[in-house]
Amino acid sequence: MGVFLFIFYSFIMPISLISSPLQAVTIITNSWNQSLRFYTDGLAYSLLTEGELTPSQKKAFGKKLGKYALLGYKEGAIVRLIELKDRLALPNRLNANPWDTGMCVLEAGTPDVMSFYRKMLSMRFGAISQPLQFSAKGEEPLGEVEMKSVAFFAPSGEQIFVTEIVRRLGGISLLKDKAIQGVNVPANVVISMQDRNAMQAFWTELLGISPVNDLPLHQAEVPIIMGGIAGMGFDMCLMGYGKERIGLEQHVYGKYNPLYTFKNFPCHFSLTGLACATWQTSDIQLVKKKSIEANFPLISEIGLPIRHQTEPEAIVLRGSLGEIIELVK
Repeated sequence: MGVFLFIFYSFIMPISLISSPLQAVTIITNSWNQSLRFYTDGLAYSLLTEGELTPSQKKAFGKKLGKYALLGYKEGAIVRLIELKDRLALPNRLNANPWDTGMCVLEAGTPDVMSFYRKMLSMRFGAISQPLQFSAKGEEPLGEVEMKSVAFFAPSGEQIFVTEIVRRLGGISLLKDKAIQGVNVPANVVISMQDRNAMQAFWTELLGISPVNDLPLHQAEVPIIMGGIAGMGFDMCLMGYGKERIGLEQHVYGKYNPLYTFKNFPCHFSLTGLACATWQTSDIQLVKKKSIEANFPLISEIGLPIRHQTEPEAIVLRGSLGEIIELVK
């Protein structure tokens, strides 16, 4: 199946307008101190820089947004924490099931998932399940991999999935084999969906991104880690261009779960939790032109703070299932 997808998309796929791995994930929080504690004390990320959003950024993304912090290591993707000055704001995916559509999960790697699990419980952060082990096998660049994973809810409602690579034969890991201090930088974001039909126009036709691997996952442990139903199957599509993965997974549930009801939970800067994912692009103006032609809403033509840039040139737009992506120059 993976070989077929690669050959098929290599003929029809437009040139990719995403030119990097995942650069940042944006977390909106109205519980600033607890969120900062989760990522710095819990995940051991460093506070790289902090400040206040500019008036132009607040006008574009929300007048109730305030300060920000960039969290991570010297290199790699970052967590961009942004304060929401609305104590009544609720989590974006409140009451959502794992299969409900939209951008739903942040994933990172660790060399020791059991130590991470015990540490987070001792800090009184809530785990969705105990660590569980499962395997996946596919065409390169995946290879055959045995993993042990656990999921936690962070203070603002976002779900983070932390994985240890127990054994690997071949392939290339986005999760890294060694962490600097316990947990690696963000490697993937996940979008859940009923089928991929709605995603074609945005991710493949507009941005040139398609499945590099398509992996049916039916092991009972996998959905339990995410708070799902044992035996709930789905296709895990690792997205990219050619054989380059960009740090995006699309989880497709409809084929294996025809009786499920699918509700949509679009991203928002006015609700808490995972709000946006960031990549680099080689051509901002072409993205803008194609987005307008395809009627995908533009949110902003300035970006949010990132490494070395307080107000980067960017294009921020909303995808087919309400996901928000930021493409920076």
